Amino acid sequence: MLLLKGGLVKPARMKKIKAVVLDEKMDSVVRALHEDGHVELCEYISKAENSELSELLSPSTPAPYGRPVASLLIKVSRILDLFDSVKEEEKKGISEILNPQLPNKKKISFNHSDELLNYVENTLSNIEKNVNQLSNKLNELESKKSSLESLTASLKNISQFDVDLSLIGIGEYVYVTVGLISENNLSNLKSNLSAVTGEYFEIIQGNSVTLEGGDIKIPVIIVSLSQQLDEVNAELRKSGFERIDIPKLEGTPNEIISKTSSEISNINSEIKNTINEINKISKEWYDKLLVAHEVLEIERERAEAYAYCGKTDRTYVIDGWVPEKYYNKVKEIIENASEGYAVVESEKVNAPEEEIPVLLDNPKWAKPFEMLTNMFAPPKYNEIDPTMLIIPGFLMFYGIMLTDAVYGFLLMLSGLFMWKKLGKVSEGAHDLGYILTLSGIFTMIAGIITGGYLGDFLLQFLNIDLYNTPFAILNPLGSSLYVGENNPLIDLGILSVNNGPIAILLFSVIVGIIHLFIALTIGFKENLSRNKIKEAILNQGIWIFLIIALIVGLAINMPMIIVGAVGVAILLSVIKGYLEGGPLNAGLGLLDITGFLGNVLSYARLLALCLATGGLAMAVNIMANLLKDSIPVVGIIFAIVMLIGGHAFNFVMNGLGSFIHSLRLHYVEFFGQFYEGGGKRFKPFKANREYTTE
Repeated sequence: MLLLKGGLVKPARMKKIKAVVLDEKMDSVVRALHEDGHVELCEYISKAENSELSELLSPSTPAPYGRPVASLLIKVSRILDLFDSVKEEEKKGISEILNPQLPNKKKISFNHSDELLNYVENTLSNIEKNVNQLSNKLNELESKKSSLESLTASLKNISQFDVDLSLIGIGEYVYVTVGLISENNLSNLKSNLSAVTGEYFEIIQGNSVTLEGGDIKIPVIIVSLSQQLDEVNAELRKSGFERIDIPKLEGTPNEIISKTSSEISNINSEIKNTINEINKISKEWYDKLLVAHEVLEIERERAEAYAYCGKTDRTYVIDGWVPEKYYNKVKEIIENASEGYAVVESEKVNAPEEEIPVLLDNPKWAKPFEMLTNMFAPPKYNEIDPTMLIIPGFLMFYGIMLTDAVYGFLLMLSGLFMWKKLGKVSEGAHDLGYILTLSGIFTMIAGIITGGYLGDFLLQFLNIDLYNTPFAILNPLGSSLYVGENNPLIDLGILSVNNGPIAILLFSVIVGIIHLFIALTIGFKENLSRNKIKEAILNQGIWIFLIIALIVGLAINMPMIIVGAVGVAILLSVIKGYLEGGPLNAGLGLLDITGFLGNVLSYARLLALCLATGGLAMAVNIMANLLKDSIPVVGIIFAIVMLIGGHAFNFVMNGLGSFIHSLRLHYVEFFGQFYEGGGKRFKPFKANREYTTE
């Protein structure tokens, strides 16, 4: 069991900090706390409703400079969005993709918001007018292009008509319209128009066209008397006629299409030139605007921090959470930033457990594994932090499940690349890469122990049987020099461990029992520390007793001890069920023993995935060997493709499966005995700087 400083690791101890700051010094205090990043601010008024201070305090509002900051932030964001929308995609070399670089940070700081506002306004004054002009021009060009493209699409549907479009519309005597109609409705339209116009109409019908959605329509030109306009339009609506609205244009559809195509070409040229001008400005100013955007975001957060405070005529009251080990540092920061015009005190933590923020506090080498804890749920404030407990089990389980030295080496290389390269720009990639690197090392160790080098590649292609040499201890698929029919690992008559699969299964069950025993012991200890004696005995004590009895019974070869312990466990389970829900639950309590047995047997997945990895690798090798021997000349090429593709598939799928099932054994079987989670993560008031530094 992993211990730290004499006890199980728990989240960092928190202190409630309260500071009363003179209003003139508040800005300096907020800036100093924001840069330090060790305080989580609380809304003070809601917390002080029943205190003496509540009568003196009034709600505070964001700092006055928040509004101009927000306005400038909108302007900068709009320009950056424009630059991003027209940015030319840079072709990156493979080295740049595989080795991303952090942006060069600009050292910049402001003692007051006015300095920042002047800085950003000066930056914008140099480019905003030109950028806005180019943006407006680009919008106008794209709008005009869109209209012309829409017109061209409409005209293409009636391009077969050789008619001057200036004739379309309502004349003094004649009404002419053009549009599309389905073939089924066309005959009905003709008869209906004949009835309402007295046959004073004409329909010019074209060949059917297929629209974008796949509908087939017939283009038609309809001519009628202007005085019958209302009656004609009524019949057109009934028939599902789709009118094509055409502005007053002269020329046939094909002539106009030709003109619009030329216009669109010219517009495209103008758009390209405009985008080039914007990109020229972007190359000069993009990085500067990223800096401006970041400092504005930071300043906006500082302005909004005032809203968390209580306020009197001359002071602000800051209320927040701070990790205990940083309390003195934070106190000193507030006192120095306020030049002594502040009173800082700590309060006893008496808030409900779910309201106290949780900060995981593990050593640096274990920090990346915190992501595995957080994937399940952060611990509650007074709960055990299971991160240190996850590490040995996760790595060992992963190594046993994947069990191949070559796969482990590839996994280690992948993890190192993710950790050292991608991890420079992504915290998630850094942590996952670190975990995969260690998992790869443990997989290599397991692979060496079990003689797994791309499965049985050495036997299939080099005729080297490692299991008849001292270089492999166990054979996951059979016997080895050390464990076999002639030299069993264990031989108790009833139980004989004389091959690799049985040895791994036995190891899995033993490890599972130890793993569960650790979890049960932790849960038992935690319940006792909370004076939950009944829960400790009935939830964990039963199974601790059963495991100890099992070990003692096997050690002194007395099965009756085991039988008696099982009986006691069943009796206590029935009592537990009765206490929780009466006679019905007492009967269901009998099933607890099978549930515990299921938890133990769940660790047999270590063997299952080990066999899956080795078995699939063997199948790939056999198929590759068959291809090499059965196909002349090119057979070796097919064999190489099969080896690369098959082992890549096996590596990825079983590598992912090992990751998932290693977590599953912790999240379900292990955590289920002592860990609940659901804590509130510590969210410090902190300046996030990617492009700047103070």
